[in-house]
Amino acid sequence: MAENFMIHPELDGASFSYQGGKTGFLLLHGFTATTAEVRPLGERLHAAGYTVSAPLLPGHGTHPDDLNQVRWQDWLQTAEVEYQELAAECDEVWVAGESMGGLLCLLLAARHPEIKGLLLYAPALDVRKMRAAYVLQYVMKYLAKNIKKEELLWNGYNVYPLKGAVQLLKLQKEARKALGSVTQPTLAFFSEKDATVNLEASKLMKTKLGSQELELVILKESPHVILLANEQEKVLEHTLNYLSKKVNR
Repeated sequence: MAENFMIHPELDGASFSYQGGKTGFLLLHGFTATTAEVRPLGERLHAAGYTVSAPLLPGHGTHPDDLNQVRWQDWLQTAEVEYQELAAECDEVWVAGESMGGLLCLLLAARHPEIKGLLLYAPALDVRKMRAAYVLQYVMKYLAKNIKKEELLWNGYNVYPLKGAVQLLKLQKEARKALGSVTQPTLAFFSEKDATVNLEASKLMKTKLGSQELELVILKESPHVILLANEQEKVLEHTLNYLSKKVNR
């Protein structure tokens, strides 16, 4: 059963949307995760008066086998459709993403210069030890995660589907190539204690991003899932304060 592969299956990881004002935010979750990962951000943005949309990306929230059947283009297409729907009802749209979701945000922003800005939380531009998936995909379906505790209210798979991981690496390659074409204001968070995304990713953004308005925040204590972890309140407050200076209300 799918539940055997799910961490915190009691949490709601389905697509969600909140109706608000004429500034919209597209929220994109990470690899193996669900929308539970971005829901606290979505709730805070909605409370501030914004419209929010967060799709569950293909292959997620069901069974790891499903994540082994999708291509990175499927994730991007879902994000594209949601963006177009949000843009049709809002005067301006920002994109926000955690980890893999951050890569999708970068590609969307490169393709749509009318996007107003980006909020990135540990964007997966440099992922530790993931390249082994290129070989492992031929000998096994999943790689078990090294989970020490399940204190974070994170909902998703407890394994890495390896064919899916290869698609993540391909998406990463595309996002890295697109960095120079991203010219919108960007707020990006990284953490020194992130065991998944190498801190070198922050240097890559600083040197390669096309935007002249990049604000990098390096956290000291957060694990990879920045939006759910011990510095959550600090991150959310920083995000809303940043937006208060950037968004026309």
